[in-house]
Amino acid sequence: MASNKRRYRRLALDVEVKWHQKKDGKGGSSKAYLLRARNIAQHGLFLKTDRRFQLGKELDLEFWLPAISHPINVKGHVAWIADRKKNPTYYPGIGVGIIKISPEDKRELISYLNRKFRNYRDAQELKRMYLDLIDMGARLVELGERHPGAIYFKKAVDNAIKEISEVAHLIDKEVSEIKNL
Repeated sequence: MASNKRRYRRLALDVEVKWHQKKDGKGGSSKAYLLRARNIAQHGLFLKTDRRFQLGKELDLEFWLPAISHPINVKGHVAWIADRKKNPTYYPGIGVGIIKISPEDKRELISYLNRKFRNYRDAQELKRMYLDLIDMGARLVELGERHPGAIYFKKAVDNAIKEISEVAHLIDKEVSEIKNL
């Protein structure tokens, strides 16, 4: 499960996932178990679970993404099993590779991920701009000692920093929720 094997970015996401286990193995009735997804990508997801699974086991999964009006249904297989020593932050759990998804659900999933990653890039840019503004305020203090007009710039920058600080924690939260795992 080395991160260098991943071809797609993962989104940190905590959603409930239903695993539909067929009772008779022939497409008859099934029993649903609830699991938790901790992250998701275009071709897989990580499920935090104490249940034991065999490598390669196929799973029928259903989950809802925020702001999507219908559940996403996938057939997946257990691609890797978290090891307590090698993957302590993931243990216990399994990595599931998506092997079958309807074209509509795939479009919804990719669209959702793209929106989130775009929001992440925008949030990172806003945070950089905020930090640049703080740096500008510090430089204006030094400049104010040499140029009397710098005090007016400093007041404007200080007011901007004060207003932006009130929402900066929301940007930090968004950046921490959306990450390339």
